[in-house]
Amino acid sequence: MTDADSPATTTNNAIKYVLAVATALAFLWLSFRGTDFVGVLAHSRDVKPVPVFFILISVLVGTFLRSYRWTLLLAPLRTDTEKPIGQFNAFYAVMMGYAVNIVLPRGGEVVRLLSICKTERLPWAGVLATMLIDRMLDVALLAILLGLTLLFLPGEVMSIMPGLVTGGLVLLGAALVGLCLLPVFGNIFQKMLNTAVLKRHVPAKFASKLVELALQFDQGAGALRSFTRYPFIALLSVLIWFTYWLNFYLMVFAFGLEDKINATKCLIIFTIGSVGSLIPTPGSIGSIHYLVKMATVATAQISAEHALAFATTLHLFTFILFPSLMAAVVFLYKWLIPHTVRT
Repeated sequence: MTDADSPATTTNNAIKYVLAVATALAFLWLSFRGTDFVGVLAHSRDVKPVPVFFILISVLVGTFLRSYRWTLLLAPLRTDTEKPIGQFNAFYAVMMGYAVNIVLPRGGEVVRLLSICKTERLPWAGVLATMLIDRMLDVALLAILLGLTLLFLPGEVMSIMPGLVTGGLVLLGAALVGLCLLPVFGNIFQKMLNTAVLKRHVPAKFASKLVELALQFDQGAGALRSFTRYPFIALLSVLIWFTYWLNFYLMVFAFGLEDKINATKCLIIFTIGSVGSLIPTPGSIGSIHYLVKMATVATAQISAEHALAFATTLHLFTFILFPSLMAAVVFLYKWLIPHTVRT
């Protein structure tokens, strides 16, 4: 029996899942508390289909850009430099990960890891490092966005969430420093582990594990040490997050709220709502509803029912329906189309 199959690990995973579901239910309760369900449904029925169709296109483009960025991060792991990382295999892994995350928070990362390691025959340790870097890039972009939106926050939002200014500035500074250090972090960590102080206080067995992790991270960060590739990866990161913001802005038009929510206000709603994606709930359920609702009420001065209809519909299409649909399509394509056609 492996550690992953041990009763203790199984129990811990079950506890984590129960806590994740409980967190989602708590946020849903906070979101829908005191609201008129009939009013929420009434606003949801007025959604215009054309902007929703373009949201599907935006989700597709954003997923493609994310998978393409990942192929750049994975490239240094390929020993056969003449054979690039398969774009379809990366897209398939990302899409399957999205689908699994709807049910199991963070479970999609495991599926994504196993999928790309199998199809591209890459070392799992190096791939895991690229996934960590992928996540760190997203957190850094979110932190930068949060810091920038402080310039536009209305007084209503500040009164509801007074800690945003301090937290946002700290995150902004940390994100900028982190982005600069990210390419050489593994090397810096290795040098720290070799200092006399740490050698005296850290057990040798544990220190060797840390050195191994640092080497793996350094291998995964290989693409970031290229003077041409890192700026391109940064540009792709910006474009990825632009598609995420575009999903929100297109939903504004789907609800006919363009006279109340302009591009700047939508950026505020998007940034605050995106913090909810960091909370490990199944499919970001609950956290997105609550934060988007609160931010929309504060910035657009619309009713709680209208804001909740906006948040619920946005989440349904961008986090549940469209990812599930695309995952089903690529899954069927993978198994119905011969492998030689996809390479």
